[in-house]
Amino acid sequence: MEQLTPYRESIDAIDEQIIELLGRRYSVCRDVARLKKASEIPMMQSGRVEQVKKRCAALAERHGVDPGFVRELYALIIDEACRIEDRIIDASD
Repeated sequence: MEQLTPYRESIDAIDEQIIELLGRRYSVCRDVARLKKASEIPMMQSGRVEQVKKRCAALAERHGVDPGFVRELYALIIDEACRIEDRIIDASD
């Protein structure tokens, strides 16, 4: 089992980076939600969700990651972004 330690440490470090990046992504989403609220821009932008999934699936393919998996993963990531935006846009000032 000891031979797995360096791999596990690498995975743990990568996981930390993934979570940090998600935090950064959602911080930008909160900024976008505030702008949409202030400018009375509708929360859902037609076609944007599919555009993001398609772009990320293409990136996945270039990096040897299953594009179908990435599309599903981004469905979850985008759902959370929408939840965050809804909460901010619907909040009373």
